[in-house]
Amino acid sequence: MWNYRILKSNEESYGLYEVIYNDDGKISAHTASAEVEGESPEDILSSLRLMLDDAQKSYYNVLDMDSIEFAPLHNEDEKFESIALEDLERQIKEDINNE
Repeated sequence: MWNYRILKSNEESYGLYEVIYNDDGKISAHTASAEVEGESPEDILSSLRLMLDDAQKSYYNVLDMDSIEFAPLHNEDEKFESIALEDLERQIKEDINNE
């Protein structure tokens, strides 16, 4: 027997794993990596709801992976500004405090 279970990892994160049970109903194994990961069980449920909703929307428009023509993610002529993570966090905190 097997099912999917939410397991908490040592890093304080959660994942949805395939868990295998022996004939006595005790856990014998689980997959090495999670199917879905999140910061909480609620986060995993939210991701699964979004995944199911998206799957239902694309049910009648399934794409063939081999025929997808990928487009660039951005215009090559656009200029981007980089910012350090610490600076971004500080800027967000300042914006929140100014609201």
